[in-house]
Amino acid sequence: MDAVVVAASGALGVAIGPVLNVLIDRVPSKAPLRGPREGEVCPPVSWLGIPAQPWLLRQGHAADCPLPRRWLAVDGLTVVAFMVMAARFPTLELVALLLLTASLITVSVIDLQLLRIPDRITFPTLALAVPLVFALSLHRDSTDAFGAALVGSVSYFLLLFVPHFIYPKGMGFGDVKLALVMGLYLGWVGWSPGYLTVGPIRLVLYALILGCAVGVVFGVVAQMVTRRRGAFPFGPALALGCLVIVYFARDLRL
Repeated sequence: MDAVVVAASGALGVAIGPVLNVLIDRVPSKAPLRGPREGEVCPPVSWLGIPAQPWLLRQGHAADCPLPRRWLAVDGLTVVAFMVMAARFPTLELVALLLLTASLITVSVIDLQLLRIPDRITFPTLALAVPLVFALSLHRDSTDAFGAALVGSVSYFLLLFVPHFIYPKGMGFGDVKLALVMGLYLGWVGWSPGYLTVGPIRLVLYALILGCAVGVVFGVVAQMVTRRRGAFPFGPALALGCLVIVYFARDLRL
């Protein structure tokens, strides 16, 4: 563990968390990321031209109104998650994995609030992740690692597309599209020499099983607490399963 890298990642999380809050608040409604919105208590500030909603900088208040506690929760979760990833992975790989972490935090919170995962988060993440993973694979002198990433992406997509096709109400298509991103990373970290397909698919299955287990527990608890039956967000469980398996990938891969 490089303490400097971990600390730097935590500092980066302090800056990125408030940006994620803007994405969570505005992307689902397709609102502009900059400038005030009608009825908005606290417009975003600009950090080097990037809109952000810092809870701590405003000490939890703006115009004598309390800011959402969710902003603080996202800030704290981002810092912790970035530092945990930094304690596990080399610096170059970490760049790609922090992108995954930030994206999954964003879509998870949106899914919890609105029961949907917006393409405006998923597809830009995928567009950034594919060349980044490819470049890092080249840097490791292993194009096979990128091939494994593609195997993971396609296999996870297909594994979720089948239940969505059979019962769309049980598996939203937003989860299926997010699987392209999660599978890309699972395949990439799951690759080892001689296991171009088996390694990636194995980690994808691990992540799916763990995500399903977490999702079932979350769904049962949510129904007990709210005493209501119906749909519940599955994206956060899949995201948690993905991040946990990515974190332990070196211990699980062939």
